Amino acid sequence: GRPPRSAPQPAARGDPVPIARADRAPAGARQGSLVGRYIVRRLVAMIPLLFGISVVIFTIIRLVPGDPILIMIGVENATPDEVVRLRQVLGLDQPIPVQYLKFLRRVVTGDLGFSLASDEPVSRLIRERLPATVELTLAAIAVALAIAIPAGVISAVRKYTVVDTAGTVAALLGISMPNFWLGVMLIFLFALRLGWLPASGRPESLVGGLGTLLTTGDPSALGTAAAHLVLPAVTLGSALAAVITRLTRSAMLEVIRQDYIRTARAKGLPGPRVVLRHALRNALIPVVTVVGLEFGALLGGAVITETIFAWPGIGRLAIRSIFQRDFPVVQGVVLMIAVVRICANLAVDVLYAVIDPRIRYQ
Repeated sequence: GRPPRSAPQPAARGDPVPIARADRAPAGARQGSLVGRYIVRRLVAMIPLLFGISVVIFTIIRLVPGDPILIMIGVENATPDEVVRLRQVLGLDQPIPVQYLKFLRRVVTGDLGFSLASDEPVSRLIRERLPATVELTLAAIAVALAIAIPAGVISAVRKYTVVDTAGTVAALLGISMPNFWLGVMLIFLFALRLGWLPASGRPESLVGGLGTLLTTGDPSALGTAAAHLVLPAVTLGSALAAVITRLTRSAMLEVIRQDYIRTARAKGLPGPRVVLRHALRNALIPVVTVVGLEFGALLGGAVITETIFAWPGIGRLAIRSIFQRDFPVVQGVVLMIAVVRICANLAVDVLYAVIDPRIRYQ
């Protein structure tokens, strides 16, 4: 017969105690928990940062010369009694600390106040203009990536050749050309001289044109939206394309010298597969960092491009509000841009672990 099973003996002091596998959390669950805690910590850290930004913008915008009351009424038509009365109605006669506390109390509840110029809710003005700026920003990033990733990879694979030199010169030109000059030149060439593309405006959004195409089958609205988007997207994305091209080239040159790339080649894997699957994926981390940071920068820095092409985004809204000394609108736009930039940085940090599984959050 079978020998009797011995009863489990207690472990002696100092002996390792076995841990049941069921007690161990899966690696994916542990990583998910770490990512969740990391996101919570970053969101909590946003609070003092946004508070500091609100203090700075609230103070600086009031140091700009000019009285919003006189701009609203008109210097010629303004009487002292009317100026005093309107200042009291808008609460601008109170001390700045009192005005800031009221502003902060409204912001905490999600109320950005009302525009001094149009008496419309600031949140509605931003909501109406934000889709245009987001569309332009995403289109600029798409243009930059479509140009930069292939150019950077080809320059790295064929380094020190004519192709690499041409890519380097093009990247330097893209970085050197200011947006306002490039935008004017593109309008002059493609809109005025050749007549291929419209010079300015946004009669239709891409989403609206796509919806029209799906519901009615008419592609004209989508074509009109795309045609108006080309020149501003190229203008805004050219400098970013130059930066990403150089960054992709340098990252690829570092990666393709690694041992695992030589091992993949020694195994007989095709060259394109080694470059695209093994090398490019590991070289994308700095590219993702730049794209994430530039998303917030483009979102808030498209003022010149939107002004040149009469693009109805938050950049033009901010410029108009600054000229009108419309304090609530400027404050709301700046806070919105700050939140977007912080969230973009957080999304980039989380994407690191998706691109490179070796990265873990502590």
